[in-house]
Amino acid sequence: MTFPVNILFICFALSAGLLLYILLGYPILIAGLARIWRHPVQKKTIFPTITIVIPTHNEETVITQKLDNILGLEYPRDRLQVIVCDDASGDRTAELTRKFASNGFELSEISVRAGKASALNRGLALARGEIFAITDADIMLSQDSLRELIANFADESVGCVVAQTLTKASESAIGQTGGGLYWRYESFLCQNESDLHSTVAATGHLMGLRRKIMPHIPTNVILDDFYLAMMTIRQGYRVISEPKAIVWENPIKAMGDEFIRRRRLAAGRYQILMMGWNYFPQMSGLLRFQVVSHKFLRLGIPYFMILALTSNLLLAIRPVILSLSFALRILTVSVLIFQGMFYLTALIGKMTPDTGAKKSKLSKIFMLPYFICATNFASLTGLYWYLSGRQTVLWEQAKRG
Repeated sequence: MTFPVNILFICFALSAGLLLYILLGYPILIAGLARIWRHPVQKKTIFPTITIVIPTHNEETVITQKLDNILGLEYPRDRLQVIVCDDASGDRTAELTRKFASNGFELSEISVRAGKASALNRGLALARGEIFAITDADIMLSQDSLRELIANFADESVGCVVAQTLTKASESAIGQTGGGLYWRYESFLCQNESDLHSTVAATGHLMGLRRKIMPHIPTNVILDDFYLAMMTIRQGYRVISEPKAIVWENPIKAMGDEFIRRRRLAAGRYQILMMGWNYFPQMSGLLRFQVVSHKFLRLGIPYFMILALTSNLLLAIRPVILSLSFALRILTVSVLIFQGMFYLTALIGKMTPDTGAKKSKLSKIFMLPYFICATNFASLTGLYWYLSGRQTVLWEQAKRG
């Protein structure tokens, strides 16, 4: 092979290899390590005081259901403090929240939007509980979720615990793919990381932290949950994923909403990456490896996809492919056929109307490649939104149902 062909093949092999590692290799590796060096949490039923903070913005359609959901939790009511921190809602969120004042629920309001981090900081200033719990307004908690979550804090090495998110049944193929499959994959990763030592992923659907280690969140932080997980690990505590603490999320209605969410997540990850000096030096080698493999390498997936396809196409050009050995020719053509089928399937998935009627298994096959392509394109735009400053700390809940 000539030097240019060697460079092409290295680009092809490197990009394809990294994609395989990120999506399959790392999950398999972390599962194997967790089985060899498992560090179980010493759980026990305990009832510390808890402050539950619910950040809200224009949540009138779900806030009543959410607060009723909190009232139904299997946890001593006199051990709970509930604070709704409203971020300048323009609807009846605050009015509906006040109806729960007789239940002891508190409301913190501002007149100008400041973002979720600011809302959580207001909640922290008012908090009295030993555990500071965060939950989104549109997430419904299983009755025993809080009790199961808190049991992990009997282990003094645990600083943060994250619930497991499940997606409600959906007749939308996008909802089934974007919710169910993603959360099952993510849950598998988080659980094995927790068994090994700590997960490096967190979601504000329901997470609890020891209030004594809860930091003030910089108000420019986009992903407060990821930031809090990193700050917990920085202080030497474990971050645990609790599979028995189940919370329910409504499925997304349209890919456009998921695209916006993924763009925000990507922008937030780039921001946390740039803040690495705040936490990376204090981490063990294992945790650094997990953060890079689980979080930051994912940001490279769209670039690796583009490089893998481009280099594969160039290697398949007649003069180039004839310079390869027979085995490499077979590999090049086989992978190109696979990539062609993948992107063709994604295109069919995009063109398939998702009208809400229950989809066949065949439709789900088309939707998965489309979901992967669309969300990774969103990740590409996330870099632009972060660098240009267009991604702000203000958030809007995606339309779900």
